[in-house]
Amino acid sequence: MRRLLLLVLLVPGCGESVGEGKKEPIALDKVPTAVMKAAQEKMPDIKFDSAFKTSKGIYEVRGKAANGKIREVEVNEAGEVTLVE
Repeated sequence: MRRLLLLVLLVPGCGESVGEGKKEPIALDKVPTAVMKAAQEKMPDIKFDSAFKTSKGIYEVRGKAANGKIREVEVNEAGEVTLVE
């Protein structure tokens, strides 16, 4: 019974990152210029094709490398790269 209770309490939050907040898709032409510029400077060989904005004001810009691997750059509203995946 304790295990079941523990699972019920832990499982609902497993899919969400703690510091990220909710993500909303955003059109690439709506992403601030400073954000796109920072992402392109960090990963010049990536063709970015989608973007999301978190409730914390972080933009996630995603694209595909020549080898097919999906890459992601997280940039704050000031144009500072906070994470590269």
